[in-house]
Amino acid sequence: MDLASANYDSLRDHVNQIRFRLGELSPWHGHENVPGENVFEFVAPETELRIHGSGLGDLMIIRQFGNAFNRYVQQYGDPELGTVVVATGGWGPALHPTEGDVNLYWWWSVGSHENEPAQYLENYHREVTVRPDVVLCLSEKCQREAEQLGYDTLYFPLGTRAFEPLDVRRSGVGYAGSKGHKETQSERVVVNPVKDREDFEWVSNYVMPSQLNLWYNTKEVTLGMTKGGQKWWGMVNNRVFETLASATPLVLGKHPNVEDVLGFEYPYQTENAEETKTHVESVMANRDETREEFREMSRKVRENHSYDERVDTLVAALS
Repeated sequence: MDLASANYDSLRDHVNQIRFRLGELSPWHGHENVPGENVFEFVAPETELRIHGSGLGDLMIIRQFGNAFNRYVQQYGDPELGTVVVATGGWGPALHPTEGDVNLYWWWSVGSHENEPAQYLENYHREVTVRPDVVLCLSEKCQREAEQLGYDTLYFPLGTRAFEPLDVRRSGVGYAGSKGHKETQSERVVVNPVKDREDFEWVSNYVMPSQLNLWYNTKEVTLGMTKGGQKWWGMVNNRVFETLASATPLVLGKHPNVEDVLGFEYPYQTENAEETKTHVESVMANRDETREEFREMSRKVRENHSYDERVDTLVAALS
């Protein structure tokens, strides 16, 4: 995919998301299962892992998780699970997956329900065409909601696999993500205080984990935001795991559940513009100390939140 195509796809998806919120489009709009575009298959002789998802963030997760499944097969052999279908996210692929021997829903988005996140799962329950056997949940709050609707659940946060520290020169401040994809207030608090710096860079065109990992490793500090719906449900998004795994300092919009999910204290959170500036300036003023601190965080995240570990957990649950 070239840069122009990536930017066009990002803009198209953003416009459609706005139209979904305004009620002009159904989440079904334009959805068709297309292998290699929104359906990805990872195959062993007696197991087919088929994952439905779309969008750059989803693809980062899917590719890393699929590669971890391939590693599992190479190391331990075929788990012989039949066809395992995983619907992901909160848009068309989540609502209209193909059917397998085992059907899962990995819930990490509220789709067009940002203004009413509490309604998302009930709406999904009404509209999904293949009822999942298990809902994979990013938080205990998500588990409680899914269980109330009659689903079996598995606590299954996101993670990382392709992200790691690299020995490259770091400089400047960066944010990776589609423009206009997060709430305006979040941008005011997290991005706006530093976006006028000469060394600030905003990117949205990367489609492979290796590309994004390299970019993170070139930055002294990056910024992170969480959509309101994710925060409401206590979901920690993939950016947190991926950035920290790369040992890159991350100034994150305040998240009530991030420390519980990570398993360690995370002081680089911000609730206002002044805190954002203070964190960025502190990182840059204490480069050696901060880099050592984030290398330790990287080790913890890669050990405790790897997709290798997640695949082990899933295979054990399904066997």
